[in-house]
Amino acid sequence: MSRPIYALLFLALSSAAAAKNPLIEKIPPSGACYFRRYDEAHLRAHPGQTVVSVRLSLRRALPLTPEAARDLRLEFRHKGRGKPFYVVGGCASSEEADRDSRGARPIRSFREEAAAQCMARGGLAGSAEEGGEFSIDLAEDGASVILYMGDGVSGWRGPDQKKTSTYVELSRQDRVFALERVDPSACVDLDKAITFD
Repeated sequence: MSRPIYALLFLALSSAAAAKNPLIEKIPPSGACYFRRYDEAHLRAHPGQTVVSVRLSLRRALPLTPEAARDLRLEFRHKGRGKPFYVVGGCASSEEADRDSRGARPIRSFREEAAAQCMARGGLAGSAEEGGEFSIDLAEDGASVILYMGDGVSGWRGPDQKKTSTYVELSRQDRVFALERVDPSACVDLDKAITFD
């Protein structure tokens, strides 16, 4: 991840320097993997949801990544789409997660005050383009997370990141995802498939 995007992320999340940082307490530098696949019963009960599975990798992957932060890779699989949608970015712990400059909550379903605030990248090769902000609420024991997406996010349909990233708008039923921690090996191919630069 380039210096410009880190400057934007960590200046915006200056409260990450607080003494208690659940992100680094629960996620070692070597990383953690979270996953959820939605069954047919769930999808029938939520007909507006197009996401059928979510995979999340959090780790300190780059030398430039501050010790108090984690790099992020996300994989969304959608109904009727052959290729997954990939998102890359960074997360830092924040006591004011999901608060804009006026103190309002852009993500209405998110009610926590302390969580990991994340920023997706809108481009690679040193690009400072932002691709959307979202929050991650970690369970006390780190065994699960709730991912709170905003109105949309930038990423790539398929692993070819030479293409220009695409901004995808998210429906109301495609914004909150409860994921369980799984063996780190479940994210190895995701970490290899997409890069930060």
